[in-house]
Amino acid sequence: MSIILLFASKAAGQNMLTIDSLKTIVNNADVEEKVAIYNQLGWQYRKLHPDSSIYFLNKSRLLIDESGSLKLLPECYNFLGVAYLYKGDYLFSYDYHEQAKELAFQQRDSLQYAHALNSLGRLYEGTAAYDKAIEYYDEALSYFQKLDDPVGLAYIYSSLATFYQSQNNFARAEEMSKQGLELRIQEELWAGVAFSYLELAKIYNNWGKPDKAFTTLQEAQKYSQQVTANMVLRAEVNTEIASLYRQKSEFNKAKEMMDEAKSIAEGMSNQNLFMKVYLELGRLNYDLKQYDAAIGYNNKVVLAAEKSAFMKELREGYLNLSKNYEQKGDIATAYENFKKYNEIEKRFLNTEKARLAQQHESRIALETRARENELLRIEQQKNEELIEEQTLRNYALLGIAALMFGLLVMFMIYSFRRKRANMLLTQQKNKLADINLEKDTLMNILAHDLKAPFNRIYGLCDLAKIDKGQEEQYIKMMQDMSSSGLSLIKNILEVSKLETGEALSNISSVDLNLLFRTKIENYTDDAKAKSIALKSDLNLDSNFVTNQLFLERIIDNLISNAIKYSSKDSEVEVKAFKNSKALNITVKDHGPGFTEEDKKNLYQKFKPLSAKPTAGEASNGLGLSLVKTLVDKLHGTISLSSEVGKGSTFSVEIPELQA
Repeated sequence: MSIILLFASKAAGQNMLTIDSLKTIVNNADVEEKVAIYNQLGWQYRKLHPDSSIYFLNKSRLLIDESGSLKLLPECYNFLGVAYLYKGDYLFSYDYHEQAKELAFQQRDSLQYAHALNSLGRLYEGTAAYDKAIEYYDEALSYFQKLDDPVGLAYIYSSLATFYQSQNNFARAEEMSKQGLELRIQEELWAGVAFSYLELAKIYNNWGKPDKAFTTLQEAQKYSQQVTANMVLRAEVNTEIASLYRQKSEFNKAKEMMDEAKSIAEGMSNQNLFMKVYLELGRLNYDLKQYDAAIGYNNKVVLAAEKSAFMKELREGYLNLSKNYEQKGDIATAYENFKKYNEIEKRFLNTEKARLAQQHESRIALETRARENELLRIEQQKNEELIEEQTLRNYALLGIAALMFGLLVMFMIYSFRRKRANMLLTQQKNKLADINLEKDTLMNILAHDLKAPFNRIYGLCDLAKIDKGQEEQYIKMMQDMSSSGLSLIKNILEVSKLETGEALSNISSVDLNLLFRTKIENYTDDAKAKSIALKSDLNLDSNFVTNQLFLERIIDNLISNAIKYSSKDSEVEVKAFKNSKALNITVKDHGPGFTEEDKKNLYQKFKPLSAKPTAGEASNGLGLSLVKTLVDKLHGTISLSSEVGKGSTFSVEIPELQA
């Protein structure tokens, strides 16, 4: 076990020789050693093939579950978080690092706790939450220093170097990077040494020291060539060297370096590396005035960044697209991309803008006050001899005026606060009243609508005991009555679930023609039971991308309501057609219609309406509320056309979503 961990600790970076050696050892290892080996395999694959990393780490999790030993689970979770980060999935990465942090804290595993803090800091930094990021970094640094762990310290110094560089504090970034470099040299972590030189070169380049950056990159290249199995590192070094060649207008050398970097990046699933390489390819082609090629590379960056939530890369991608389209003379497209860039840029600048605005306002206020005081002093000097006799009186009047003004201001502030407090209390009171009314209504509905089926089921149970031989008939009747109660509970739970913010998910391609014909067929018997003709007019010749479950609930509620409120021997008409942008649904009945008062409360929960079911069916006041909520979730619209005594027509338009 100790041999494996020592071997793994020396294998900083991505080393295929290490991977092959670990695979050889795993067959003859015991359970705990296998877990450690799978963890290290997951770590080694994190950049080159994140999916392979996740595969090995999940094998480690299964072994941990089987053995019941949770000792290495925090490390497994941390490595999974890193793998998902390189795959471009921030949410999964965050979840695993949070689990690692909590479990490590429970186990008093300070090392994995510190690694989790460092990784969470990187996640927050990647989403521009810098204040949160530095909190995690500082706490991680404190733990690594207490542990005196050189590998962990090298990682946190690297994180801090990246952080300070993002804040343009290059001197501090250089200091952090050099500390990490020194530790990696001491520990003979040669891939890590190459990475530190690469990191340091980026700092010098952004600092405006290209010559120093180039010299440092040569050191990075020297060490990266020693670690021949680490292709990711080689691609990153090539990209940085190509960037410097490009800045010197040595385009052939830059292209030569980027061809190798591109070949490496395209053979991996590492989104982070992919975006770095393609951004530089976009810059190189822009400088070569090959704008179409540059646009192609930047479009791929934008797609990858949007999927992975890499905001910095997304911002640069849009800015580069804007510049390229501008050079091509396509001003409209250039402007659209610049607007997208500007929206992201605002997120990064809002905090700094607020601080600068406050500083600016304070400075203006002080300058204004100084000018006012100077003018008053000059005026007093000019008139001092003339108004000497009136000085005391004027001061007295000024004091009284100031006092009155102060009292007036205080009274206005007090009145304003009291008015605002009263307004808030009124709003809260009204809200509580609505909640209480909704609760009372819900309890009444539950008491009334659930009591009846339960009483009937109870009575049928007694009949079944007496009337032998009719049990199947009674059971079917009980099932029908239970279905009514279950439908009520299902509607209440669905409305509650949607109102608490259920996300729009499970988007798929739906066969509209099959869906609508199935729904019409399902409700045909219900319509026939009331002698209602259920007619349909469907023009649906293609599939439609949406949330099928939401769409089905909308159709179910509209058709069932139309049948429920229609008179016998009438018609219910269902029309549906799809154009290039949206699905249009119309459900028309010949029921009692809606009054103007009904229309005001149409989509509110539990609000009683004038119309009643024509055959005594149950109505809980949730159907249309659920329809409206689902339509809103699908970014659609719903409208009603109705007159009292002339029936009703509900029209729904739902836009097609992106799969």
